[in-house]
Amino acid sequence: MWIGRRMALMGGVFIVAAVVLGGSAPCIAEGQGGAPSVAMVLENDHFKATVCADGRLTTFVDKRSGKDFCQKAGGASLAWVRIDKKVVPCTAAAKKGDQLELRFGETGVVAAVKPVVRKRYVVFEVVSLDGKDVEEFAFIDVPIRRDDAPKDPFVACALALNLQTNVREIPQPATRLWATCHSRFGFVGARVAVIACPHGILRDVMKEVVTAAPDLPKSDVGGPWALDSPANKGSYLFNFGDMSEQTVDQWIELAQSLGINQIDFHGGGSFRFGDCRPNPKTYPKGFESLKAVIDRLHAAGIKAGLHTYAFFINKGCPWVTPVPDPRLGKDATFTLAAAMTDKGDTVPVVETTKDMSTITGFFVRNSVTLQIDDELITYTGVSKEAPYTFTGCARGACGTKPAAHAAGAKVHHLKECFGLFLPDGDSTLLVEVAAKAAEAYNTCGFDMIYLDALDGEDTLGGGENSWHYGSKFVF
Repeated sequence: MWIGRRMALMGGVFIVAAVVLGGSAPCIAEGQGGAPSVAMVLENDHFKATVCADGRLTTFVDKRSGKDFCQKAGGASLAWVRIDKKVVPCTAAAKKGDQLELRFGETGVVAAVKPVVRKRYVVFEVVSLDGKDVEEFAFIDVPIRRDDAPKDPFVACALALNLQTNVREIPQPATRLWATCHSRFGFVGARVAVIACPHGILRDVMKEVVTAAPDLPKSDVGGPWALDSPANKGSYLFNFGDMSEQTVDQWIELAQSLGINQIDFHGGGSFRFGDCRPNPKTYPKGFESLKAVIDRLHAAGIKAGLHTYAFFINKGCPWVTPVPDPRLGKDATFTLAAAMTDKGDTVPVVETTKDMSTITGFFVRNSVTLQIDDELITYTGVSKEAPYTFTGCARGACGTKPAAHAAGAKVHHLKECFGLFLPDGDSTLLVEVAAKAAEAYNTCGFDMIYLDALDGEDTLGGGENSWHYGSKFVF
């Protein structure tokens, strides 16, 4: 059921991808045919892993069964760096105090990773990375085999511990333990927990990891705790906007007749996406009216859900109208080629408009809205040959005021998806939108939050960075 799945994704564990270790040929001690020596052995209550001096992870052993779960014969490189879009594997590893020093071929890149062994998991943290032009650093990335044991198999997974760390897979038994960090968000401080244990205790270890992680949000009904909560085993109705203090008793009667114990308040009708302002027609006293409805539901034993469109912003919000916020998300900026009066229907720009489009739609990542100073302008056409011009312009869009603009003014193209604007993902506006959702949740006494539209997280910083920005909003 959706509420259970969504809340499971909110326990802080879902935010980052998964990492893996691999290899199946042991290191050979120095002096035996020149083979690489052991750089470090990692061992806790459940597994033992060996890192060789040539940068390979060659054993990943389940201590209960003695089986080696390294997937590749000969082992797999423990880590890699991406430089100029090319992946360079780790070619040397050495123990330096409590850290692993990693080197990468002829690149000159040297990284230090600190493994901290806990009783039931291991934390890897990036301590330093020295070298030029590194775009991405996978500080652990090795394939492992699945256990074919019929009962309580040995499983492994990785949990990202902060917003610098990307683990692609949902926390669950994985065949690749991996975590990466990126120059855009900083290398130093990236952290991942690697868990390898019997399947029967996996969630318990996940709870231990999340509880101990200072940078993860925590929920006793989400993440690894989700399956323990009776609330996650219920079903819900959608309220798209017509549940008021006058009609709530009818909703309660309907829900009880169907055996349903949750009602989801879907934004767009019940409240405005972005600032979560309750619909004034349905809730004339704002949050007070909405809370009165939720109090009635609670008295009847029914839970209430806040169904937002994550960070997306309705075009009627104060961040848009009557004065557009400079922190609205933009994907292109031009220079006004000539002065404009407050009445013209064209916007001439200096730079090429070859990548501009007039195609829009609910799932289309595009707007036909420009922002110049404090005015929003929509267009219906684009001249893609010099002189570059946006044509068919409607002035004073979204309730802004038409105005004159000087030559050389910046012409911003706003981002849009699902028919809504969005904040600059690196600005404080993202935080303000999150704070409005939190205010609505806390003030009205909601029991869960459904962060719909997170699948539009690529709009914040591009598809390659969506893992960070969507998680940032949730955090």
